[in-house]
Amino acid sequence: MPEYSREPLEMLDHMYTVAYWMTGSLKQTNNLVYITYQMVDSETSEVQLFKIFRKVFYEHYCIDIPSYVLQQYVENEESPESDNEQQEMDGRLAVLLAEVCKFRHYAISSILDQPIENIRLLLTSKRKSILKGFLNVGLFCCLNLSCS
Repeated sequence: MPEYSREPLEMLDHMYTVAYWMTGSLKQTNNLVYITYQMVDSETSEVQLFKIFRKVFYEHYCIDIPSYVLQQYVENEESPESDNEQQEMDGRLAVLLAEVCKFRHYAISSILDQPIENIRLLLTSKRKSILKGFLNVGLFCCLNLSCS
């Protein structure tokens, strides 16, 4: 995290970037950011802002996650499908928070409500998988260009 604490309006550009990479849609990005900013005021810290963002994202765009969380409290059972989806989304969010917003590991740990050791492992594995995905796309594009 930077030396100073940024206000929610100063984080708007970062929020749009993260929201777009999480949703993949401009319309959903606008809705996600709009709903998130309705729940904050000028005193909200940047960590709290992204905690609210994560909650809104799961409530509105990941249908299975809230039911999984509710099920876990009610029945104390885990659903592997929902757990994998949440881990995938949290991994993507962790990388975006580190790279776009320049949050440190302890801030990401607070936002995702996970121990810092998990955040370090999550960042390492997700960065590798994202890089591998980019390399595969680049290779695919190069092969298609040479075939043309």
